Amino acid sequence: MKNPVLTISALLFIFLLFLFPASGNAESTLDIHDFTNFPAVRNVKISPDGLNLSIVFKKQGRDFLGILDRRTLKVLKTFGVKGARKSVGKVYWVNNKRIVYSVTQSYAWDKEIFDNGELVGVNIDGTQHKLIFGYGAGESQIATRRRAKKAEYGNQEIIDLLKKDDKNILIAFFPWRVKGHTWVNNENAKTIIYRLNVYTGEKQSIDYLPLPNASAITDTKGRVRFAVGEDDNNYYKIFFKPLHSNSWQPFDIKDFEGRKPRPLSFTEDNNKVYISANVDSGTRALYLFNLKTGSIKKIFHDSNVDISDYIRDFSGRKVVAVATDLGKPEYHFLDQKSLKVKYQKMFLKSFRGNDVVITSATRLVDFLIVFVYSDTNPGDFYLFDTKKRQAHYIVSRRKQIDPKYMATSKSLVFKARDGQILHGYITLPFHQHKNLPMVVLPHGGPHGIRDRWGFDWETQLLANRGYAVLQVNFRGSGGFGIKFLEDGYGKWGTLMQDDITDATKEMITKGIADPNRICIYGASYGAYAALMGVVREPNLYQCAIGSAGVYNLPMMFQSGDIATRKNGIAYLKDALGEDIQDQKNRSPVYNVNKIKAPVLLIHGTKDRRAPIEQARSLMKALKQHHKKFEWLKVSSEGHGYYDGKNRVKVYSRILKFLDKYIGANAVHLSRTKHSATP
Repeated sequence: MKNPVLTISALLFIFLLFLFPASGNAESTLDIHDFTNFPAVRNVKISPDGLNLSIVFKKQGRDFLGILDRRTLKVLKTFGVKGARKSVGKVYWVNNKRIVYSVTQSYAWDKEIFDNGELVGVNIDGTQHKLIFGYGAGESQIATRRRAKKAEYGNQEIIDLLKKDDKNILIAFFPWRVKGHTWVNNENAKTIIYRLNVYTGEKQSIDYLPLPNASAITDTKGRVRFAVGEDDNNYYKIFFKPLHSNSWQPFDIKDFEGRKPRPLSFTEDNNKVYISANVDSGTRALYLFNLKTGSIKKIFHDSNVDISDYIRDFSGRKVVAVATDLGKPEYHFLDQKSLKVKYQKMFLKSFRGNDVVITSATRLVDFLIVFVYSDTNPGDFYLFDTKKRQAHYIVSRRKQIDPKYMATSKSLVFKARDGQILHGYITLPFHQHKNLPMVVLPHGGPHGIRDRWGFDWETQLLANRGYAVLQVNFRGSGGFGIKFLEDGYGKWGTLMQDDITDATKEMITKGIADPNRICIYGASYGAYAALMGVVREPNLYQCAIGSAGVYNLPMMFQSGDIATRKNGIAYLKDALGEDIQDQKNRSPVYNVNKIKAPVLLIHGTKDRRAPIEQARSLMKALKQHHKKFEWLKVSSEGHGYYDGKNRVKVYSRILKFLDKYIGANAVHLSRTKHSATP
């Protein structure tokens, strides 16, 4: 169904060739750039009247915005953000003719991409292209007789597009403060709600949320009714504003089984609100709460896994389905009469083996934009005509990737040594299934983060080079309930590490992994787990790779951006415990004497989350104990690698290291040694 009823104009064809050149490689082994390059297309949306499409595409490392005619797919206009290293961020159609987009930015000395708080408005013909909000949107009082617009230093989030108002939107504003010579988030400043004119940039403050950094939920008439956030100790707080009242009050549901309730959206009449909450210490459920009577009804709950997505009808209000990701995404339809449900079922049936997301729709729901992806498919965008019931292929996120040569990810279910059921994924190289070199890839985070089914370019790169890739949602991961998450508190390097070890041994038992060719590799917390893996299990892994890692737990309280916030300190106390000796016992730096496997450390010089001192402290300890290690310092990169050349450098080094110790070169050396032995 990839090219049904598709005729692309010559102009668009040239445009797409320029943006997405064919790789010219029909073989199964792809060039490293095919994986490390950022997707050529990030998003496609349709205008409310269905006449035009917006598309965010990458050119020379920056994101630009393109406008296409829906009928011909002819490119009408392309434009980007003025200013060095600035790019188009999130894109919103605010009416048929005008778009608002956020701005992302990086620096020559720090390649990490961040949202700089600015909003830009532009008409689809390119006129009235101007900055409407942010630190650069201020005016001098001398330049105008009316009240000058004030520069706003902080981040923003669009909370309501106000569908019945073509000129204004609602945004939540999160102020910054100066620390040293830089702007940082002001953890004491309350969130401000502005009504913002998308043409002039004029704004009106209409509310202050009752706690700092809180998120807001509006009702169907654009009134801010809920505020949700956490205090300095990370205790969950929720406030409610009744109709005809200007004061916020704590929100409480009497005799409610749920923990950490979170409002999602109001019903059309504003009398009820959808709420998600954890059932006691278990997984998250969906409820419908009646604001008038105080009654609450449970709509859906899976005791094994959290709800991963709430699918609303085309009004954006009523929850008509939910998704869960125990393995591959699974949909549970709550309203069989819903038009959204009807189309979702149709797409899942038509694109078998893929997950399907309806990303946008026209107001009359005569056209939809559909995103189709899988574990082997990076994702394709389609235009669906609901009257003709025809899907037209638009563009792919990574045109150079041929899904038929990608590796499939299979769901993994097994018991840990204490009987706990754990879930994960095993990705096997193309047409290979047994006795494979394997990379164990623990995720970062770790708390609240989990591995999911879908296209992962890093996993696919490793599998494309012949490695099986193991990912496991160990204790402490998100998605499996409060208890599962909190079971990881204070268990870094112990229980959480045992879960990874048990998964690795399970792959050996099943004959998938060659026990003499296993490496553990991760980034951030994953790097910590990689190094603790070779500390705790010195004979299980043949090598370890840590990227942007944490290796000294006591140092977490002394350096890095987490320790600069009150709620960050509270998090560290929960996650790591407060016993310094216990932290040292669970730190790779203080246990390098147990390491036998060679180690590769990679770190960015501008990392604020896990400063490079973490890696340097481990290197010092490795040297003192005469351990074998390699080192790669990446200039101008933070907690991740955003420059294209740096990505190639990092992953070329990783592949070389893996090949040396568990890859083809390792097999060759092993056989040579074996044949020379009498």
